[in-house]
Amino acid sequence: MIVIFEVLLRVKNSLINETIEKLEILGVSSTYYDVPYEVTVDDNGYGYLEKEDREIDLHVYFYDEDRSEAESLVDKIKDEFEIEETLELVEVSEDNWQQSFEPIDLNNGWIIAEKDYSPNSLNKINFESQGSFGTGLHETTQDLLRYILDRDFEGKSVLDLGAGSGILSLAASIKNADRVVALDIRDVTEEVLYNASLNNVDNIEVVISDVTSKTFGVSGKFDVVFINIGGEETLSSMDFINEVLKPKGLLFVSGMVEWSSEKVLDKVKSYEYTLDKSTKTNEWATAVLTKNK
Repeated sequence: MIVIFEVLLRVKNSLINETIEKLEILGVSSTYYDVPYEVTVDDNGYGYLEKEDREIDLHVYFYDEDRSEAESLVDKIKDEFEIEETLELVEVSEDNWQQSFEPIDLNNGWIIAEKDYSPNSLNKINFESQGSFGTGLHETTQDLLRYILDRDFEGKSVLDLGAGSGILSLAASIKNADRVVALDIRDVTEEVLYNASLNNVDNIEVVISDVTSKTFGVSGKFDVVFINIGGEETLSSMDFINEVLKPKGLLFVSGMVEWSSEKVLDKVKSYEYTLDKSTKTNEWATAVLTKNK
């Protein structure tokens, strides 16, 4: 039986990529670490400054049939990195290998949970997080989900800009949207379509593109646009949004911080949009607007 083993290496953040490359040469391909960030605040919300000089824990995982083979690999790692101290080899329990996705109650009759979870009388979106941004945990995502799940998108086409996990796209499809396009700068195709399959949804198209670039890889007009990636990013995308959103179409905006949301929404409205409704959760603002022309 294959067993999962783990060792921890202390590595300076600036050397992390070099270290991982050396581990891959030794035959180790599974690693994990938390990037050390300093949180910054500006008009657009929170930013993150990576701390290059900080030492971090690099979790190194490998799979062997017996402990002796794992210990041999640990010796090779010590030789490669000239480590003199003992490296503790830990056998990882399968129960702790992959954390389950905790159910999220949106408090509107809907819950986000794994497929096997019983929601009792609640409506449920089946969802298994694979690590992409937008899992439903953040306030901005939850507020948008409440707005989306409160509507019927029958006969509508929807464009989800900066889709991340695709949870907003999934909600729109569940609420009867005819066509949904999930656009993200990363290739999130596997995760989005996997979670779509858990809900018997087959009308989501994934497009890989940068929402802030001039080339989007999206054609056609849409009745609805979602964008949940920040106030400045929303404003830098407004020319494109105007191009693809139909007259009287709906624009769902989130990811704005309260101290700049009014300024952002005023600029959006200057493109001839009318504010339909808005909400704030903690310091985050969410709004729905209608395109007038």
